[in-house]
Amino acid sequence: MNVVGLWKIKAAMQWDEKAMGLVQKNVEDILADPNLDGGDKKMLYAQFLFTEDGWVKTLMDIPEDMPKEELDELVASGEFELLDNKLVLEKKEWKEEDGKVKFNSGVKGEVLGEAVDPWTEITENADGSIKFITYILEKA
Repeated sequence: MNVVGLWKIKAAMQWDEKAMGLVQKNVEDILADPNLDGGDKKMLYAQFLFTEDGWVKTLMDIPEDMPKEELDELVASGEFELLDNKLVLEKKEWKEEDGKVKFNSGVKGEVLGEAVDPWTEITENADGSIKFITYILEKA
């Protein structure tokens, strides 16, 4: 599986009252929900760039109403970076190991005295999309 490149969200896990649990829904259906918070909707437009040097970067469009000074402050703080006119909100490591693609979820701790492995597998679906965190991603 070759994950290098730009991916967009095709589907996401969302709480469903009727099912009383998380269910997978297409992005279009989620965005059509009038009760969905605006911030949640914005996240569905995120893209994920898997780089050849082992990073997956979460990219968002720069808000149109964001003053340039505010953007400059965010970048200067080191908390965010700019890439191709998009904000990099987060960076996680990814690697291929034993034929599996994994990313560093950042999870720490232990269960029953055993350390939790922060490296979580990314799986490929039959249609070429991938499961990444709570999203199904497709090539952009």
